[in-house]
Amino acid sequence: MKSLLLVFFIGVLSTGVMAQNLNGVLQKMDEQEWQSAYDELEPILKKRKKNLEAKLYAGICLTKLYRADEAIVLLEEAADLGQDIPLYYVFLAEAYLEARQIQKAKNAFGRVTSDQMEEPDMKQYRKTQANIKAAEKYLPNPKDLIVQNMGPKVNTDGGEYSPVMTADHRGIFFTARREGDSETSFDGRAYEQVMTTQMDAFDDWEDDQILEGYGSRKDHDATVQLMNNDSTIITVRNEDLFISDLQPDGSWGNRRGIGNINTGKWDSHVYFYNNGNSMIYATAAGTKDGTLDLYIAHKDASGKWGRGEAIEELNTPYNDDSPFLAEDGTFYFASRGHDAIGGYDIFESTYDSATQKFTEPKNLGAPINSVNDDTFFSVYGKMAYMASLRPGGYGNVDIYKIYLFNKTVVAGRLLNCDDRSPIVGAEVFVEGQKETFSAVTDETGFYKMELPIEQDFMLNVVRAGNSLYRQKHYVKVLFRDANDVGKDFLIGCADGNEEPDERIIIKLKNAFDLNPSEIAVERPEVEVVEPEEEVVEEEEAEEPEVEEVVEEEPEPETKKEEAADLPPIDIATKTTVDINDIELPIVYFDFDKHNIKEEFFDRLDEAARLLRERTDLRVFVGGHTDNYGSNEYNIALGQRRYNEVYNYLVNKGVDPAQLKTGTYGEDIPAQSNRTIRGRALNRRVELSFIQ
Repeated sequence: MKSLLLVFFIGVLSTGVMAQNLNGVLQKMDEQEWQSAYDELEPILKKRKKNLEAKLYAGICLTKLYRADEAIVLLEEAADLGQDIPLYYVFLAEAYLEARQIQKAKNAFGRVTSDQMEEPDMKQYRKTQANIKAAEKYLPNPKDLIVQNMGPKVNTDGGEYSPVMTADHRGIFFTARREGDSETSFDGRAYEQVMTTQMDAFDDWEDDQILEGYGSRKDHDATVQLMNNDSTIITVRNEDLFISDLQPDGSWGNRRGIGNINTGKWDSHVYFYNNGNSMIYATAAGTKDGTLDLYIAHKDASGKWGRGEAIEELNTPYNDDSPFLAEDGTFYFASRGHDAIGGYDIFESTYDSATQKFTEPKNLGAPINSVNDDTFFSVYGKMAYMASLRPGGYGNVDIYKIYLFNKTVVAGRLLNCDDRSPIVGAEVFVEGQKETFSAVTDETGFYKMELPIEQDFMLNVVRAGNSLYRQKHYVKVLFRDANDVGKDFLIGCADGNEEPDERIIIKLKNAFDLNPSEIAVERPEVEVVEPEEEVVEEEEAEEPEVEEVVEEEPEPETKKEEAADLPPIDIATKTTVDINDIELPIVYFDFDKHNIKEEFFDRLDEAARLLRERTDLRVFVGGHTDNYGSNEYNIALGQRRYNEVYNYLVNKGVDPAQLKTGTYGEDIPAQSNRTIRGRALNRRVELSFIQ
């Protein structure tokens, strides 16, 4: 049986008006080599601008390459030739759908009926019909989540896809096709190569690089899965699946086949689960037309892989690919069938142990799925990744990260900049959003409200009809080990620059059951000051000690002092020879500072004198911080602090061999970080003897 395209084009050729022999183009189109076919058509279009056949074929190629706007122009110009060919309107409807012109797609598709279709054309007819229906259902009703391009450190105009996350979710392996990095494949594009990169302290991606051993210039190498705490990698080389293990020297060992999974046909993807004893994989081995189906296989008691069984309830007459099983038991895959909007869509299902079947696939809907290819989906708690050919990328398929929510609780206090007194009864609200976000501060200046994430918004503070604050902000979400959604605002600073950083950085503990709108936040309570701390009470008389929500600021170099520091605690340095009786000094620092204050010089001098006299003693110099800012920033700040103390002691004649250093950042607080006094005591370098 001839393919759909050949049947269609025979109808065109029979018109007898073909201006040039395009058999080579037709052959490439029949083999779905759309880029190569278009490359042959492009010079013909430039030379013969009235060649309707070339325009028709080029329009179809551009539709398949997801260049819908260009495709529509050519297909409309070829209307005189295509109007008598029923399948022409199916391709025109497909192009309109890709351009999100749903009504035009319906109108074009309505020009033909199934009775007019040749039997080989019915597959394309039914698929386009289902795509239009799904687009009407899903596109107008997007879910409340954020789909975000991963940016130019990962994506280029070449094409990036198949993202695979490392075990800590801070590194990524992916597949790229970039001109110049390899030779050109048969389809007119560069060969695939495996790339890798890492997140920085603020979860932004660093520059990527080719994974050593997976950058062949004449073979396709593509990512599939990481296993065993990133010590095993599954890849596709050309059309077969392979496994390799990380070697002690950091290199990857020789590739080896996986059981009987490689069939000699197209074996595109696999996902191992159940401690590597089960797998779901995609292969074309069981289809006559080369489309992909999903299979499941298990190891027997001897460790040998059993025969793969087709998952009939998930497979369609179209490609079904990219299996991924999440930790919560949800199975995801990509399919061109079911009720896909267009191209590949991502679907979810679960395994029903009672029926021993997968449940009916459910389309994830917009904005995850679009009218273009959306595939290679993986999810970790409330963060997911995928590849998509949607508009707005860097030129081809790009990798996207997905926040499976679009707002989160943020809480803190509104304080007058000069004396840190609370601003009471002020309305805090977000301007220019369809959804309402607002709160009113209580008697401690406390507010709690939801804010949109990962997008710009204008935050306003109004009291008694007067605007106290109006500035653009952006909530950036960092997934860490604990929730921290605190953000205080300083209002009315004399220099008018009270919030130099537009970002509000919060931390969320990533989990499948995380609900960012229901994070518990304690309101601040007045803290009772101990009577003996008379100096502290006197110095901070203008602001009562208040237990407050923790604030996080990513770039402390721009921040103001939060409050006057407490006076240093009187720690005597004893000179007895028993180190158990010697109390080494603790050095306290101003907020976001690492320079040693003069008041600690005498104590450090005494410690230096002791170490010069007792060269058998060794001391650990540990840097600590409060919990303002990210943990990565605070680790570095703790290092700067211990370096200052270390250098001071060495300059006073202490042998460097007697000193060992380390930074704990915010991880070992001396006191609660929820109070002014507690944070002051946490900004320290602590000296201790190494026994």
